Amino acid sequence: MKRANPSFSAKEHQGDEDELEDTTKLPAIKATVTSDVLEKTQQPSIDTKAMMKPDDIHDNTPIEKRDTLELASMHIDAPCEIEEKAEPTNDVSSPADEECGKRNAAASGYDQTLGPDNISELAFIEAVDTNKLYTISAQNLFMEPSPSTPVPSGALEDIMMAPVPITPIPPDITEDEAIETISTRELASVHSSAGDHYPMPQKPMSRGRAILLAALLLILVFNAATLGSGQFIGAQGWAYILGGPANTNNPNLLNNIANQLRLHPTPGATAQATQIVTPQQYINLIVHGMTLDQKLGQMMIVQFTGPDYGLDISTMITQYNVGAVLIFSANNNIHDRDQLRNLITQMQHNSVPIPLAVAIDQEGGTVDRLISLDGARPSATQIGQTNDPTQATAEGILDARDLSYYGINLNLAPVVDVTNIYNPQLYLRTFGNNPTLVTKMAAAYLHGLQQSGKVLGTLKHFPGLGDVGADPHNAVPYLTRSQSQLEAIDWAPYRTLIRQGNVHAIMVTHEIVTQIDSKNPSSLSYKLVTGILRNELGFQGVIMTDSLTMEGITAYYSEAQAAALAVEAGSDLLMGATSPRQVGNMINGIKQAINSGSISMQRIDDSVRRILMMKYEMGLLHIPTT
Repeated sequence: MKRANPSFSAKEHQGDEDELEDTTKLPAIKATVTSDVLEKTQQPSIDTKAMMKPDDIHDNTPIEKRDTLELASMHIDAPCEIEEKAEPTNDVSSPADEECGKRNAAASGYDQTLGPDNISELAFIEAVDTNKLYTISAQNLFMEPSPSTPVPSGALEDIMMAPVPITPIPPDITEDEAIETISTRELASVHSSAGDHYPMPQKPMSRGRAILLAALLLILVFNAATLGSGQFIGAQGWAYILGGPANTNNPNLLNNIANQLRLHPTPGATAQATQIVTPQQYINLIVHGMTLDQKLGQMMIVQFTGPDYGLDISTMITQYNVGAVLIFSANNNIHDRDQLRNLITQMQHNSVPIPLAVAIDQEGGTVDRLISLDGARPSATQIGQTNDPTQATAEGILDARDLSYYGINLNLAPVVDVTNIYNPQLYLRTFGNNPTLVTKMAAAYLHGLQQSGKVLGTLKHFPGLGDVGADPHNAVPYLTRSQSQLEAIDWAPYRTLIRQGNVHAIMVTHEIVTQIDSKNPSSLSYKLVTGILRNELGFQGVIMTDSLTMEGITAYYSEAQAAALAVEAGSDLLMGATSPRQVGNMINGIKQAINSGSISMQRIDDSVRRILMMKYEMGLLHIPTT
């Protein structure tokens, strides 16, 4: 609300020559307050004819008891220029004046009059312009409130902005009782005897308080230096430094489940016996105790930029409860061995209550993310050319050793595409152009990678990129093979490896498989993800999408739409978000589909169970014992 700040000066009334020429200094008006009486002084005579509004005030109305019909809101601290008439005369009050006073008193709602009980709190100030009549009344502005009518703490601003009611001169003060006045130009403040009811000047900060604040600042700086600048400015800001990560989604979930299991041992078990709970039963208890936001967060695999635990990744982990993070050298996540290990350790520390799946594309050859840290690794094509499964197994063991050192537990490899045409995207990334060779070498690599139980592999790119030339990063490829060819070539490695029971995750790419679903990209196709991969090939592990932020998807779908359609299709883990905003959009898209009935809560729970089972197999979740 703006405050009116009228200023009355000679410049604004240059046309009123008669008035300006005769303007002289009006005797100052000042409310002199002593304990219970007003000092009596000689009351000056004032000619008010030039100062009245002709339609509202009679010519003989004295200024002491006039009715103020035009009230202006005025900033208290603003100066008020008053033009005074020079030829003072003595007038007497009329019945019309008294009637005006009565009307003003009724309109203002102020019934109190000056008397011995309240006269010490009175301050009455009037400012008069010769062109229009304005009155500033500050009577009882700072009066002490009675116990029955408390004043709100924030009411002073409203009091100062509100129109001030006009208080008539009480009948017990006669005209002979003089009121000394001062010009509002010289008025600095309105002061009452109760000096504790208006703002006082601020006192300088005490030495003790300054020392305390300095000590607090040193604590903040020390913790920021210890934990890193990213955490200092992270999602919780300084509160994070002082109190640790904030998580409103039941951070004690796993501890509560453990306590519940210990309180209800197996019937007939001894005190030293271990509580027998199957992994599936344990995971069911976790899912039952999770909020919807926690469940949807587990279905996100996100990326971030920079080598430090910064604002974006902190927000995605602590506020969105994301289930997985992808380490990517192109995002500048990898600098040196210690940096990478510390970064992942910090992410896991803040992932409460469920640990993260930390993923990377470590294929070797042209996709060797750790080459600057651990040296070059042979490509899949080089390994396939040896036709020696033991070399594939050895490479799997070596990759698992390197990845587990940093805390990486999910490798997005091996590639099981069967190459039949040249595709620059797959150059040196496949084991060969024969499904039998690809299956054999992929099985050997998985065996070596997963035998330690610390790192799991991922088959990709279903339904198969071996017979397309376009790159899903830039466009949507079309796979035109017949279904019989797809079964015999592209899907043969998946079928065999799934049956061996050693596959925990499969990545679905973005392409149109014309013989199965000619309208939807494979990653958003229920016919391919659920119909073929789940039902026909019998895969019950985690299905993840390739990045939903690839141009082949974003050209046709929003982030929210793509996320919802991917879940409807049957995917469990959605890749692509690189910021909290994108994570939020994807989660909101899934929530909208749940509210509309397109996705059931059973469908969400099934995905979360599969993700948690994969984490159990990584060694991230441990069944409590008694």
